[in-house]
Amino acid sequence: MYEMCVGPETGTGALVWHVLERHRGSSLCGVDLPAGPGARPSEGTDRHCLPCMARFQECLETGGGSSR
Repeated sequence: MYEMCVGPETGTGALVWHVLERHRGSSLCGVDLPAGPGARPSEGTDRHCLPCMARFQECLETGGGSSR
């Protein structure tokens, strides 16, 4: 199962939404993110981590969309 979590973008440090694998505790792009709910209201962003989104698309295309 996947969830979204806000964290820093590699390189720029800007806040972006990452795709997090619950059982691994890290994002699909490899950034370690804190466990728990996503962004606090003061940390809102509409930007997404492009490496996470590309990896998530690959997972869906190969049938790995329901990782557990």
